[in-house]
Amino acid sequence: MKNYIVTGSILLLIFIILIAGCHKISPTEVGFKINSSGDYRGIDSLPVITGYNFVFPGFAYIVTIPTTQQHVVWSEGANEGSEPGQEITVSCLGGAGFKMDVGFNYRVDPYKASKIYLKYRTGDLNRITETYLRNVVRGAMQDLSGTMTVDSVLNNLPYYEHTVASNLTDRLSKEGFIVDNFNITKQPIPSDANLANSINAKIKAKQDAETSKMQLQQSIAEANKLVASARGDSASKVINALADAEVIKVKQAALTNSPQYIELIKAEKWDGKLPVYMTNGGGSLFNIK
Repeated sequence: MKNYIVTGSILLLIFIILIAGCHKISPTEVGFKINSSGDYRGIDSLPVITGYNFVFPGFAYIVTIPTTQQHVVWSEGANEGSEPGQEITVSCLGGAGFKMDVGFNYRVDPYKASKIYLKYRTGDLNRITETYLRNVVRGAMQDLSGTMTVDSVLNNLPYYEHTVASNLTDRLSKEGFIVDNFNITKQPIPSDANLANSINAKIKAKQDAETSKMQLQQSIAEANKLVASARGDSASKVINALADAEVIKVKQAALTNSPQYIELIKAEKWDGKLPVYMTNGGGSLFNIK
């Protein structure tokens, strides 16, 4: 009986060790086997492992790093899950600057994932993101904003976003990260209240100027419409007059040499009195009354 108990205990211990030492690497992550004993104690080379893997507890362990897209927002307020007060502040030429809400998407390059672990000694992407990656993003933003004026940043936000994203892509690709997207999630907020007032006043002046310009263009368009209408009326009257004249001309041409026209002239000149004398065949006049 004692032998059965010992055998059962040994089998149970082996089962527990197998369960504890068996790890599955999913298709959405990369894994590394880290030896903590024996001849291999360093991590200067890390072959990628996939599928099910077994390590003996206490002598080795498995590290996994997700390869799915990571999304992070650093914003002034609670936005898309971010903590408040996480906005990134940069300065421009002259010392003035902005508070910017930033959205950032990236992935781990599976073929360079070992470099990430070798450098940071962790597979916790959240920790890496909030320490190293945040500083890299802020550095890329500051490198560009430091060469631009406040107005230039505001008037060229698409250029600013594109250039920062390009710089991040070049810088982070060497570290094992793939940048999918970088964008400013809302209008940058001046870090100085006086600067904010100046910018608002300038924007209002520009809007007023645009409004005046539109009103002027509308007035010109309406004036041109009236001129065109007047010209059209004048042309119409001239055409009608010419048409009337042409009608009279045709009528005159048709009647001038016709017997009907002669009779018409006689009728127009008749004073309404009947003749009182007539001639006989010999040319003598006699009274017809």
